[in-house]
Parts: sequence; C-alpha cells; structure tokens
Amino acid sequence: MLNDCVFCKIVKGEIPCYKVYEDSNCLAFLDIEPFSKGHLLIIPKKHSDWLWDMKSGDYAHLMEKSLFLANVLRKTFKTDWVEEVVAGVGVQHTHIHLLPRVKNDNLGILPTEPLNVKLTKEEMIEIVKDIKKNL
Repeated sequence: MLNDCVFCKIVKGEIPCYKVYEDSNCLAFLDIEPFSKGHLLIIPKKHSDWLWDMKSGDYAHLMEKSLFLANVLRKTFKTDWVEEVVAGVGVQHTHIHLLPRVKNDNLGILPTEPLNVKLTKEEMIEIVKDIKKNL
C-alpha cells in the first residue's frame, strides 16, 4: 500500500466509501461520481499501479469478482448489460469500472462524463442496500 494512494486509504479505512463487496483480496464500492446508477469500482487490496502488473492469480481473482458483480448489477438494475472499463487513468491503483447500462440511456457508446444529477448520501446508501440484496 502506498501512503498517498486514495484507494489504498479506502482499503485501510482511512477514507470512507459506499462498500458493496469485500473479500481478502479485493474491494468493490460505488463510484462517488457515477456515470450510471450503480457504477461500481473494483480494486485489489494490494496496491498495483496497473492491471497488467498484477500476478496472474490476483488478476484472475479480480476478473472473477468483476464477472460476479456485473451479474449482480444486471439483476439489481434489470439492465441490458454492464459495461466494464479499465482505463488506466485517474487514480493510479488498478481499478475496474462496472457501469449498469440500458438501451437508449443517452450515455453514448462509452460514457465519458459523470451523471448530471449528483446523488445524495441517502440515495447512495439505498443503492448499496439494493445491490447487497442480490449478492
């Protein structure tokens, strides 16, 4: 873990998050500037700058949880699909974005901007509860 890494601080509990899932190797939480309702970030607990720097077993675990959580999001939001994005920008700690999507959601081929409406703390907590019902 790096002392100045925002995601490492979240893993250590120094910065709060809207936690959806956690195991010994990874953590999934709501993006605080979501591009769609239910937008999750999945991160390894062990710091890695890039996805392709991870050991193969850790990478496989992260991908397995990504698949699991994508299907949880599909069920929760009754969505057409869940977009998975690994962009390598923003926070330099491996992270995967999962964005629940529906046809004609006006987000474009690949969303590039957060939702226009800022979700309240109460709305974020309710989204977490909804997702956790389907874990």
